[in-house]
Amino acid sequence: MRGTNAIEQFASYLRSAYAPLRVRSIRLEADATSLSGWTDDAAVAVVVGRADLDARMARHCLRPAFVGWSSEGERVAVLAQRSGWPLREAPSHFRVAAIVPVFNEADVIGQTMQYLVDDGIGVYVVDNWSTDATVEIVRGFEGRGLLGIERHPSDGAASVYDLRGILERVEALAKQLDADWIVLHDADERRRSPWPGVSLRDALYHVDRAGYSCIDHVTLNFWPIDDGHTAAHDVETYFPYFEFSDHAGHFHQRRAWKTTDQRVSLAATAGHDVDFQGRRVYPYKFLLKHYPVRSQSHAERKVLHERRARWNPTERALGWHQQYDAVRRFIRDPDELEYFDPRTFYERRLIERLSGVGIFDRPPEWATPPSW
Repeated sequence: MRGTNAIEQFASYLRSAYAPLRVRSIRLEADATSLSGWTDDAAVAVVVGRADLDARMARHCLRPAFVGWSSEGERVAVLAQRSGWPLREAPSHFRVAAIVPVFNEADVIGQTMQYLVDDGIGVYVVDNWSTDATVEIVRGFEGRGLLGIERHPSDGAASVYDLRGILERVEALAKQLDADWIVLHDADERRRSPWPGVSLRDALYHVDRAGYSCIDHVTLNFWPIDDGHTAAHDVETYFPYFEFSDHAGHFHQRRAWKTTDQRVSLAATAGHDVDFQGRRVYPYKFLLKHYPVRSQSHAERKVLHERRARWNPTERALGWHQQYDAVRRFIRDPDELEYFDPRTFYERRLIERLSGVGIFDRPPEWATPPSW
């Protein structure tokens, strides 16, 4: 895909997402006066023009689902017919449950649970026998958003980290919990919707109304640039420097789905690509903001001491648990990273965040639609 215009790749991605419906790509020339007719034969149009594109669409009473900029500096708008507009607040009966596997996450688990509970999302925690204060912090949410907590495996701590076993337990829990949507959510993450200011729960309700049953994510890894983080710091505030994750396993991050009467499959893909019959993946990716390490000492404890010795060799042979193999230093130079400014990010990185185009050189051989 190298050398291909990002807008062409983006349109190709949307064609994969909307197939068999038509997706049009329209380049609005400077002397064009009309945008009428685009809705006649297409579910979606990617409109490219000059900086005045917004005003020109407004004159035609066209309300885009997304607007922003391409990497080539052109103005881009996505006009979607079948999107369930307008966005609405989720009703009280719309239930979302986050299943959060944890191991020694005492410095962040309280913040993570609070942000989910504040959004009206219930939390069920699967603890892999933490040795710090994680479980005590979680139990502090009893009666205020905690749906349940259990330790896995149930018969005691194991010497080997069994991710497949944890994911199989998540599969079972997802079928048992009383929720309309399930989110597989790590303790060191924040999930954000594609629309600034729209909560995760409201965005999932919008996706549900639009007829989709699964969402994908683009992963942003936020790295420490100093050694000063403590549990008193909010991670989203303290860590503003990120890079898009181009790890092959992050090409799909389909980790939230609508519940049905069938059991989903997670373990086959290390929890990255939930599968179930009739799955319809929403065309536009959500943000997965990932804060994997918070300081040099935290990284050394987490990666070198608590995790590496416990990796399951069978899972390693499948390519799992290799995300830190190439990491040589955990404190990063901010000049090597990108500053996350929520006032500008959503438009400036429109194509990358909605599709992954521009992050990966090409889709992996195992990628499934929507893809490029």
